[in-house]
Amino acid sequence: MTTRSSMLVLTMISFLLTLPPAYSQHQVFRATMTRHEPTINFTRAAHRSRERLSILATRLGAASAGSAQSPLQMDSGGGAYDMTFSMGTPPQTLSALADTGSDLIWAKCGACKRCAPRGSASYYPTKSSSFSKLPCSSALCRTLESQSLATCGGTRARGAVCSYRYSYGLSSNPHHYTQGYMGSETFTLGSDAVQGIGFGCTTMSEGGYGSGSGLVGLGRGKLSLVRQLKVGAFSYCLTSDPSTSSPLLFGAGALTGPGVQSTPLVNLKTSTFYTVNLDSISIGAAKTPGTGRHGIIFDSGTTLTFLAEPAYTLAEAGLLSQTTNLTRVPGTDGYEVCFQTSGGAVFPSMVLHFDGGDMALKTENYFGAVNDSVSCWLVQKSPSEMSIVGNIMQMDYHIRYDLDKSVLSFQPTNCDSV
Repeated sequence: MTTRSSMLVLTMISFLLTLPPAYSQHQVFRATMTRHEPTINFTRAAHRSRERLSILATRLGAASAGSAQSPLQMDSGGGAYDMTFSMGTPPQTLSALADTGSDLIWAKCGACKRCAPRGSASYYPTKSSSFSKLPCSSALCRTLESQSLATCGGTRARGAVCSYRYSYGLSSNPHHYTQGYMGSETFTLGSDAVQGIGFGCTTMSEGGYGSGSGLVGLGRGKLSLVRQLKVGAFSYCLTSDPSTSSPLLFGAGALTGPGVQSTPLVNLKTSTFYTVNLDSISIGAAKTPGTGRHGIIFDSGTTLTFLAEPAYTLAEAGLLSQTTNLTRVPGTDGYEVCFQTSGGAVFPSMVLHFDGGDMALKTENYFGAVNDSVSCWLVQKSPSEMSIVGNIMQMDYHIRYDLDKSVLSFQPTNCDSV
């Protein structure tokens, strides 16, 4: 090898060693998700799901108007899921709400006496050798600034730390937010340590964020953990067994085997949500129209499923036409279709027909026992144009979000085998 060739090789090696971490499309990072409560309280689930829907819909409307409204309030009970992971060197184990409907990752930092939720573990940057503060010049800070969510004290001085205030509520209710400064840290997912993940080091927060230490944004935006890992896709399998955790996988590997269905992701007004086209709904022998041009969002943080009009009313009529043999009882908490089940009841099948794939549901995905003698249809009427496939309807399915190919795939699965 000539001297010139040797120098070229050494230069290339040096260049590659200085590149930021880029994780292989064939590498998989594994984490777990755990439901807050062993059983779902359907009264609380109805309240929290409607609250979340309202704020999601407000954000979508704000995005279409070009407003700088920031994301959404988190579901603080009634079926939400926490993700378990570690931060720092040495690792500090935390849990935080896993949310496909927002992007920012944040955790309570230090004593955080004015932080919610109270009583949960905090991350201590002073105990980590791998922590650093992110300057205003960082790409993540510029992303926050573009959404009017970050401030730099009116200065672009070199090394100025990126501060943020990230609201999860409506402008009429300012008491749902997190604020602090942006940092970079090593995240440990399962047995894998990943360097250089940008997150919010929260020093003050208000609102309901479940029982964990913060929030992990899994949306489509640049701030999310999915985008920062550069893996292109992630998946989870929400088990219906409350005694076991649910796997959360970041990385390559398309779903394979029998029963895999896929549908394209579409962009409607905002780049955060995972929206698909719902063409129609089958309930027993009845088939009714889907949600039309507004699509439907797959969301891990909303427990119930919501259908906008006229999809809801038409689907409800289809269900009632198939259940004339059952004893209907008055609904409650927004559950409009409820039946007496003390003597046993068999409900008609339900299938969601997406653009390119059909999701044939188990009865437990769309009917739930609100008490010992009454079961209700776990689909509610949306007061807005937004429709959502909630996490109950996703249970016992392996759901894969492929951001690179803009495809959502699903497969009925025993989640313990994933």
